[in-house]
Amino acid sequence: MAGFRRALRLPLAAMAIDDRDRDKLIRILALLGSDQSGERASAALAAHRLVGSLGSSWAELLEPRAAVPKVVVQRVHEWDINHRDAAEARIRQLKATTERQERQIRGLRTRINRLAERERLRKLAEEG
Repeated sequence: MAGFRRALRLPLAAMAIDDRDRDKLIRILALLGSDQSGERASAALAAHRLVGSLGSSWAELLEPRAAVPKVVVQRVHEWDINHRDAAEARIRQLKATTERQERQIRGLRTRINRLAERERLRKLAEEG
């Protein structure tokens, strides 16, 4: 059944059906491998009906059309914005962030060095 899931994931994703319908179709198609001919026929009919109820066809399912990318247009309104001041403010903010992170790194290095020294002294005490 995992093979069906892997094989059908891309075409069904391109068809944009929801997970519940995809899983249902996968379960139905798994029944096509049944030893019982009636069960196979019933599964084939159920799969055909499910694809039809989704408003699709087997041709679309197996060879989905390429999706047209959606274009998003955003309108930007700029009222009384000084770009130079905004850039300088951002630079100051980045410098402050960098300085804070450098202080944190120095503190962590100090902590690591203390722990390493403590461990070294502990090992010396155990050996000696």
